[in-house]
Amino acid sequence: MIRDILKGRLDERFIKRFIFLNWCLSGLIFAGALVFFGPKMAMGSAVGSIVANINCAGLGLDCKRIVRWQNMFVYYAGLAVRLGLITLAVTAALLMFPAYISPVGLFLGLSVAVINFYILVITVVINRICLKEAV
Repeated sequence: MIRDILKGRLDERFIKRFIFLNWCLSGLIFAGALVFFGPKMAMGSAVGSIVANINCAGLGLDCKRIVRWQNMFVYYAGLAVRLGLITLAVTAALLMFPAYISPVGLFLGLSVAVINFYILVITVVINRICLKEAV
């Protein structure tokens, strides 16, 4: 996967792996929140992770539409719709279930894709440094 990124080959497998790793990281965050902070934090992280992972899948679909239609409006329209839905989902979850969902856990869950992206960037940087030292 890292070699594909370094060579600029980002295909459908890469997107599927990225989303799979998002779900794995979501599971780790959920388990850690459940063990260290309790069920309220775990529930918040689970709800946030589900919303974030659905958003990542939507971003993948928007990127495919951009390539197919060659129009950036498709991306911005999809982004606007998803941002509205995310705001609605988070607000509804916090208002309907304040006793069951932690806002901090929700924020942590919503950050899953960002955390995974930074892990990916750090891995690429480390691999590039190692490749330069090897040469």
